[in-house]
Amino acid sequence: HHSAAIMLVRVAKNIQQFPAHVVPILTSVVIECQRAKMPGESYQYACTLMKPEYRKDVSEQYRKKIENIVRKPPPDSDQRDALEANLPCMYCGFLFPESQLDCLNCKNISPFCIASGMRMLKEDWSNCPACFFPARHSVFTVMLQSNGCPMCDSMVKPDEVKIVNDPSGQITYYKSLFQASEN
Repeated sequence: HHSAAIMLVRVAKNIQQFPAHVVPILTSVVIECQRAKMPGESYQYACTLMKPEYRKDVSEQYRKKIENIVRKPPPDSDQRDALEANLPCMYCGFLFPESQLDCLNCKNISPFCIASGMRMLKEDWSNCPACFFPARHSVFTVMLQSNGCPMCDSMVKPDEVKIVNDPSGQITYYKSLFQASEN
């Protein structure tokens, strides 16, 4: 639940990009954050859902639960840093939460791991041998023991996935890709 909650919070921070789906997305965020024991985020998005423009669209199934969350704010409503590791930016080394893709220091956007959804790390870089998407080696090899690749559904054996010792060429490629999309 923790990883799902973090990924949903990432979507919720950009909720303006999904205007037709605000209520269902935020409802999922609130419920998943509750399950992941992330009361600060759950409270924050529950309060958003109880605004007049959204309240009427909240499913009856979840309305009471969300209202109760809003009535009882958590004592420390920002526990995200305690629940999420701060890891170095692959471009400048600045430490920030691993679910955040854009560096607060150098403003570069990092690619995300197809297995975890978290930011890629230089020292844990691998690629799916079938689709070549980047994945954290430590997470991807564990996932492949029971599932196929989440991007291409190929049944890849964990021992087929190799660590990329020097991912600088791929990092440069993704940096240019992200810069081109901004222009």
